[in-house]
Amino acid sequence: MFVDKEKYFEIDDFEKFDVEALYTTKDIGNIDTLFKDEEKSGENIYKCFGKKDSVVIYAKQTHTNKVIDIDEKTDKYFYEEVDGFISKRKDVVLMTQYADCLPIFLYDKVNHVIGVCHSGWKGSFQEIGIKTIELMEEKYSSSRENILVALGIGISCEKYEVGVEFYENFKNNFSKEIVENSFKFFEDDNKWHFDNTEFNRLNLIKNGILSENIIVSKECTYKNNRFHSFRRDKNSMRNAGMIFFK
Repeated sequence: MFVDKEKYFEIDDFEKFDVEALYTTKDIGNIDTLFKDEEKSGENIYKCFGKKDSVVIYAKQTHTNKVIDIDEKTDKYFYEEVDGFISKRKDVVLMTQYADCLPIFLYDKVNHVIGVCHSGWKGSFQEIGIKTIELMEEKYSSSRENILVALGIGISCEKYEVGVEFYENFKNNFSKEIVENSFKFFEDDNKWHFDNTEFNRLNLIKNGILSENIIVSKECTYKNNRFHSFRRDKNSMRNAGMIFFK
């Protein structure tokens, strides 16, 4: 469950494993100002979330399906062509940024691997969530039945209108069941709408993630003015999705 903590929403299902997974609201401040500066980011993580001596691993949203492992040899902190991270390191805060796209948070309950990835429609089409899981398997021998996944917070289907070519592209590349349940035709605006959260939920289940291990947010970045939304506001302000060991 996503729990409202005012400045951020916390996923309490991860708490029992001493993992903090959260999504910020506007109240936390400007994401770039607080966390992109390597010298100040650790201090601000402590002020905002109470984690001491942290190293912030920060990604600019570029809509790729590239996910990397942050291991003990990693000495780079800001990535422009990466949209997801995994790690076993106890000192890092993995952070990606959003303004309607879907954050996907992951935790391997057995091998103690955390992950987060940025899944806009391009990332979803390229199955970045599955790519993240595959990297967890490759690097840390994770098993899919042991991975906890949280989807959200992002734009709702109601507010995510798309073109016919967009719909047809997904229809030609994914199963009928997934497409029929993640696209809806709204007669009031005569357009297709995309449910990015449901698409990822169904695709994760199809690829071996247990349905009972998937947590879904019902919040919408567009409808709730507490979040930054590019479709609503047409600006460059961003929310942060982050995960770290407590």
